[in-house]
Amino acid sequence: MIEFAVLLAAIDDGTLGAFIVALDRLQGTLPALHAWLEHAARWESDRRSGFKYPLQPPMAAIPPEELQEAVAASTALGVAFRGERNEPTPAIADLFDRLRDTLAAEDQRRAALVH
Repeated sequence: MIEFAVLLAAIDDGTLGAFIVALDRLQGTLPALHAWLEHAARWESDRRSGFKYPLQPPMAAIPPEELQEAVAASTALGVAFRGERNEPTPAIADLFDRLRDTLAAEDQRRAALVH
């Protein structure tokens, strides 16, 4: 979990605020993934304001049956935040890349348990 905390800390204040606003506009899109992203963004905002509570891992919000969709969405979001239309926001893109990797590893781990 420390890794996600480090990735979140690397996001500048303006980008974090814009990310929270963007999440508010994405309501209804993959609710479990959205819930974790919102938790993580607000956790970082609260941490910067002096409020301390545990950052929950992605798997606390994302059920196994939604892992593959969450991997695909994380991949797409990482690409979008590195897109040519907008100025690149590497800290957010890095967060999505690491989230994708974490979710994909969990999906593979669960698949291996079945076999």
